[in-house]
Amino acid sequence: MSIKEKLEEKSIGYWDFSSSKSSGIHKISSYPATMVPDMQKELIKTIMEEDRSVKNMLDPFHGSGVTLVEGASLGLIPKGFDINPMAHLITKVKLQGVNKKRVIISNKRIKNIISNENHQYEIHNFNKINKWFRKDMIATLSKIRSAIQTEKYKHIRQYYWVCLINIIKKYSNTRSSTFKLHIKEDHEINAFKNNAINDFFHNIDINYMYLPEYSESSEFKLSIGNTRELLTHELRENVDFICTSPPYGDNATTVTYGQYSMLPLYWIDKQDIGRFDNSLLDNYSSIDSASLGGSKSGTSKFNFESTILNQYLIHINLNKQKKINKFITDYLVILNQMKEVLKPNKYMIFTLGNRRVDNHILPLTEITKEFLLEHNFILEIELSRNIPLKKMPRKVSNVNNQSVNSMNTEYILIFKKERN
Repeated sequence: MSIKEKLEEKSIGYWDFSSSKSSGIHKISSYPATMVPDMQKELIKTIMEEDRSVKNMLDPFHGSGVTLVEGASLGLIPKGFDINPMAHLITKVKLQGVNKKRVIISNKRIKNIISNENHQYEIHNFNKINKWFRKDMIATLSKIRSAIQTEKYKHIRQYYWVCLINIIKKYSNTRSSTFKLHIKEDHEINAFKNNAINDFFHNIDINYMYLPEYSESSEFKLSIGNTRELLTHELRENVDFICTSPPYGDNATTVTYGQYSMLPLYWIDKQDIGRFDNSLLDNYSSIDSASLGGSKSGTSKFNFESTILNQYLIHINLNKQKKINKFITDYLVILNQMKEVLKPNKYMIFTLGNRRVDNHILPLTEITKEFLLEHNFILEIELSRNIPLKKMPRKVSNVNNQSVNSMNTEYILIFKKERN
């Protein structure tokens, strides 16, 4: 039975996975607009059943690592890129796990340090910290931060930082209703109780149980940075399988992954994250500006004339045309690199959405198909799914000071690369 036949057997609405919730390993730290683990696992299994020679997989926009973790659980060697250092850290902890005997001992030690009223620690500081955190929260988080830095084992420190992310988000002065940094009302800021220490203790006592056992020999490769640059170092036709969900537009007007991540990143010790360009932390918009289509993503030139894109752009105002062109050019450059690193007769799976610009739907799925079908790929199947309410914000961006409806449908495209 072909891939198409297997997937078409599913009932209408099957791919919505409307009852699926993040649990276990995927709940240890929150992240915007994550993939559905059950769906990703089923798609990966389908490819592995079709092609039993698949040994490794690549996600060049790995986010919080859902796809890579599910691939690793099925025995694949995961490889991933992301420009967001927080996404990298979350994914690394999920893949490398912790030494569970050691973490139990470390948990007792770090609790004693934090609970010791005589423990001396430095008050942490960064630009506008007093805007985003209450004075007592700064002291509490500084105490936790200093205790984490005393941990001997790096992989356990990394685990602690990931456990701290949700605490930082919960007790910051930012609204939880948006991924962007917006300050709460004063009465909301003054009202919440500071239970950060107990919440942190709870996280470190529970989350490690969902992680794999740490091993220095575990096989995975993660890199922080511009995917376009990282893919240039990937060997040609070296990847068995690509499974990803690229951004659906520039971060500033779709999902601000960078803004969402900045406050935790300003608390986490940078040397425990990994190597990355420090300019990514210059300001609250740095990551989003460096992402696909962003103002600092670099200048891309790519020789591909998209008929579909040209037909779309005539409906869009000139300023937004420039932004769309920049994003699509960046996207096509990476798409071209992805097709180069994938082995012949192997598969690519995309989960994509078509966002609205100027109240016209940007046909990202059609542009993706147009490009790959002209470059030696076959479209095996296209599936659609409704996005559950909690997976994406329903209102994004602003037009004339009014929020715009977000997308509520995603598309799964499965391509196969033919031999030249």
